[in-house]
Amino acid sequence: MRLYNNLINEIKCNLNDANSVSSEISLNVSNKNSVIFLSDTAFELGGNQKPCVSSLAVSSDMVFSNSVFLQGNDLNEINADSPFGKFVFIEVEDFPDEQDTFNKIKELEALRYHLNVDGFMTRASALNMREQIRVSKKAIKSGVTFGDYGNALLKEYLKFPYVKSAEIYFVTDNCDFENLNSVTKKISQTTSALNHIFDNVMFDCSTCNLKEICDEVDGLKELHLKAVKK
Repeated sequence: MRLYNNLINEIKCNLNDANSVSSEISLNVSNKNSVIFLSDTAFELGGNQKPCVSSLAVSSDMVFSNSVFLQGNDLNEINADSPFGKFVFIEVEDFPDEQDTFNKIKELEALRYHLNVDGFMTRASALNMREQIRVSKKAIKSGVTFGDYGNALLKEYLKFPYVKSAEIYFVTDNCDFENLNSVTKKISQTTSALNHIFDNVMFDCSTCNLKEICDEVDGLKELHLKAVKK
């Protein structure tokens, strides 16, 4: 799966000030719903109408460092609602069947909707490409960092047998969110196009509302034509 490679590189180019962050605290992770009330909240990442964007993209030939990166202030340096970006890049096995790869992408995307890290409450919207995170006062008092939070997530992604490597990027500064949103939209459109191809193949590209993204993303149109021939 190489459809997302250029988009991954474009996001990384926008985050060239990001630095690797380490982890010293091991956080508990569960599948139970986590609720953090406002009275227990230190601040919300991406809250209060702050810029917010989130995305996940995979590749079968880009090797990642199994590291967490941060551009902007760490959790102990934030004292109010902050802009927030979260990007997860994952190297997966090169499956011979594209449908199988697509199913794996959806499985990885679903993780953020039911994975709960102690001290954090996530409200994710795939439609709006946002992932707002409420951070508890207890977590801040305990000295939790983005390195700790990201490492907890990283371990969960690496549990999937078909995941070979991964990287997670967090953004809390006032970077070019407009451009990040634009690239993230293309990632979302690419995944939607894949869903469209495997669910209900359109024979007339001129009538398809995803024609523009198929024309732009290398390999997507070829995959569509391949599916038509089956």
